[in-house]
Amino acid sequence: MTVTNGAASGADELYRIHLLHIDHCPACNKDAECGKGVRLRRAVRAARLAADKRRPRWT
Repeated sequence: MTVTNGAASGADELYRIHLLHIDHCPACNKDAECGKGVRLRRAVRAARLAADKRRPRWT
């Protein structure tokens, strides 16, 4: 496993956790703001950005 694959799989795992949270959170199901949902969304974005920065441009 390379660093890029590890970063991408970490981002995928965070996204899976975020989707599970959305399914089980009453506030998120009503399209209301939820502190935990916001934090998870930011973490997913940051993880994906970090994974993209580690990927070489030619792949």
